[in-house]
Formats: sequence, structure tokens, C-alpha cells
Amino acid sequence: MGKKSEKAENAAQSTSPIPEALEKINSKEDLKHFLSMIVEKMDMEQAAPVYILTLMNHIMTQPNIYELLDEDNKEMARAIWLRMKQQGMQLRNPPMLFGEEGA
Repeated sequence: MGKKSEKAENAAQSTSPIPEALEKINSKEDLKHFLSMIVEKMDMEQAAPVYILTLMNHIMTQPNIYELLDEDNKEMARAIWLRMKQQGMQLRNPPMLFGEEGA
């Protein structure tokens, strides 16, 4: 019983920074930090692919997303998207990340 509650507590602590970071995406550096947090959660298997998809959808619908997507951020977002597809999600590649040819 102790291990189960400890796991739940660790999971709650590990996911808490993401909602706070969602509200603070105002610059390229903020987006890079946020995408890094997503990659970290994926590496540690602490977030379900559908949760990652929801986060990516939120990012891609920001009014200033084209200003925030420099080459580094775009590459990180592409890598996250491709990892979701590798995990079995049936997704189309968004043109803002992959261009018209990759969509």
C-alpha cells in the first residue's frame, strides 16, 4: 500500500509544472523549456500519448505560435509528434511543423 500511494504522490508532483508552464509561453525560450518538459515526461513514461497530444494541440493553437516556432523549437515539436505516431497514435503531420509536403 505504501508503494502505491508513493507512486501516486510522485506522479502528482511530476506533472504539476506543466499546467503552470502552459500559461507562461510568451517567448521562444518559454516554448523551448515547455517542449523540453514534454520530452522529459515522455522519456520517463510519465504522460500518456493522449495527454501529450492535448498539450501539443494547445501549443499549436496559440495565437503567436508562428513567432515562437524557430528552427530549434520546430525540430523539438516534430520529434515529439513523430514519437506519438511511433507509440501508435493515428495522426496527420501538421503543415506548420512538416510543411505542405509532409502533411
